[in-house]
Amino acid sequence: MPSYDDDLPTQQEEYILKQLVDNVEQHERIQALIELKNLIIGSKRCKIAFYHVGILEILYNLLKEYSSTININILIEILDCISSFAKSNNKNLLNHLIELGFIEQILILLTIQIDSNHFYESCLRCLRSFFLSKIFSNPYLTPIPFRLLYDENKHETITFISQRENFLLNDNYFPVDILFENSQTLNIFHRLLSISKSTQISIIEILCCLCINNERQNQIVEKDFIEPIMHLLVENIFYNNKINLVSLANEYLIGVCLKFFCSICYENVAVAQRLQTTISTKTNQTLCEIISNLLNKINRPVIISYYASKFFVNLCKTKVLSCDDSHISHKSLTTLIHLCTKSIINKCIYLYIACLDTLIYLLNGNSTLHHLAMYTEQLLSKLFSYLFTPNKIFDENIDETILIKIRSSALTLLAVLASHHEDIKKRIADQENLILTAIECYHSPHLSLQLASLCLFHGLSRSVHQLRTTFNDTICDILLDAIKSSDLHLVKIASSVISNSVLEFSTCRTRLLSGGILNILLSFLTHPDHELSINGIWALRNLSYLSTLKIKQDIINGLTIDRIYSLLEQCTDERFLICLLSLLRNIFNERDTEALLPMFNSAKLLTTLQSMSEKNYSEEIYREINLLIDHINSINNSSQQRSTSDSVNPSCRTSLFPEYACDEMDQLDCS
Repeated sequence: MPSYDDDLPTQQEEYILKQLVDNVEQHERIQALIELKNLIIGSKRCKIAFYHVGILEILYNLLKEYSSTININILIEILDCISSFAKSNNKNLLNHLIELGFIEQILILLTIQIDSNHFYESCLRCLRSFFLSKIFSNPYLTPIPFRLLYDENKHETITFISQRENFLLNDNYFPVDILFENSQTLNIFHRLLSISKSTQISIIEILCCLCINNERQNQIVEKDFIEPIMHLLVENIFYNNKINLVSLANEYLIGVCLKFFCSICYENVAVAQRLQTTISTKTNQTLCEIISNLLNKINRPVIISYYASKFFVNLCKTKVLSCDDSHISHKSLTTLIHLCTKSIINKCIYLYIACLDTLIYLLNGNSTLHHLAMYTEQLLSKLFSYLFTPNKIFDENIDETILIKIRSSALTLLAVLASHHEDIKKRIADQENLILTAIECYHSPHLSLQLASLCLFHGLSRSVHQLRTTFNDTICDILLDAIKSSDLHLVKIASSVISNSVLEFSTCRTRLLSGGILNILLSFLTHPDHELSINGIWALRNLSYLSTLKIKQDIINGLTIDRIYSLLEQCTDERFLICLLSLLRNIFNERDTEALLPMFNSAKLLTTLQSMSEKNYSEEIYREINLLIDHINSINNSSQQRSTSDSVNPSCRTSLFPEYACDEMDQLDCS
């Protein structure tokens, strides 16, 4: 892409600037603004060139000047110019727009009582431009970070890195915060919502972008936006007592209303529950019934079908709807699969990506839906096409970054589908060239492909068969490379794969150990990232299972006896503690007991464990403590037969111990 950082205005553009600054007639100023608008729309070069010579300061002064005299025609042209600049992807330009106070000035204009719908529409379109920019986009509306979850895990809110940390120099200039600093902003939006379809679209899209966390969602809900927006949805769907989409404008407004309901309930249980029970006074139907009707016909506009499906997905992920609810299993899932596999024109590649990412979000952790998603070969075939030959599906004009995105989304969805059922794992892993392609993706310079590749290995590593057949030295080398990466996301997923790959039956175990994995895992225990420290102790627990005496001694020496006692006495994290107790039980395997137990002083260890049994822990912790106590007592009393609960079931791949039903992989945060 060309760089315009050093560009300056041409002679013609300098003349326009002069017309804006000089004391000229009103019609000349309007003409200059129109010419400026025509130049900057769609032109990165012109925007940067004008920015370098102070156009934003000029526009801000003009905006304030004509706000005091309420010159509607000039204000509309100024707002249109500002709107175009706000759509820029240049962070410095956007920062400066916000620093100058354009958002606050637009909010002031919206409070003025003027008999002009066109004026309000221009103000709101301009304000919307600040939020639809890629720089300040709402993370709740962008692809969800991938994590492999297990079905029994309670739902946890996914956290996001704040856009402010990524893009802004000053936290005070984050657009969402500026709107909420003005206590009247939501009241203004509520008042203007009924003016026209244009204002409705702008306001609702801004509200979608304000839903950056549960607090902001709740503030919007408290201002009673749900009912009027549901009313807009209903009146634009129902026509002559039938569902008919009567115009393109109506279709767009319906899509925006659906996007609002998706945004307002995302990862928010209370709001999701409220939406589920909300009833339209006009139709006497629940919101779910109304939106479900949009999934009944195949020929719905694709955006409406997408957001209607996404709405139910968000209700499912908050546990308000179960994954076997017909809205999910028979409507949303099948609609999303249809959308991302149907043959439509090239411009809908963004829709393909959005549908793939939503399927990842839905199916990740809901393994009961996996067989339904794989009911026909259509989805799997399309995913392989997206991954292997995207250029044959889309024309040559598609940007490479978009092709990379659809490949990474397809590979990640394959990883999710391969994360649970053995038959699906085999269907995916047996696909010709898949493993080679995943290896190539890891070695690409693109982080999204590297992450997707590791996610696939993560899913396959849950299978004993795949660990023994698919995982080879090349994959081991990839894991050893990723675990040393400077990118924390790569390290965390790699550590999760390694947690499974160091099990006794894995062909990777020896190569990983020779690559120094033990010291790396030990170093994770003190890592500032809590999830990575959990992954570290989890992997050590798995490594200790049926390992040699030397490996066990190396683990003990790396942890140190003193530190083990300190953790037993002071650790408050139950996941970490369960793994530590399981690790000790693995270490005190019968054949190695005589060599290792004296290192701990069995009397002191029993006293520590008995003290722990008197604390307020979960049932899982108590179970592990009691099993370990019984095991040590049986060792001390050689005439006592060992409890059957102490034996390890080597054929059980999802649990090292039959009494503790955990999964080596899916409890780990792999974001």
